[in-house]
Amino acid sequence: MFGFKKHCPVCGIDVKKETSLERFGKYFCSSDHAQKYADLKMSTKDESDNRGGCCC
Repeated sequence: MFGFKKHCPVCGIDVKKETSLERFGKYFCSSDHAQKYADLKMSTKDESDNRGGCCC
């Protein structure tokens, strides 16, 4: 009845489940955007590891 509609988390373009790439539980319009998303996630993970604090 209703079509599957998702948006690429990098550029926001509408993507279809049948034709898009799925990685990390998200749908991307291209493999370049999937890689950019992975790079962004890895860079934010590295920054959060260096936060210091009293218990971690």
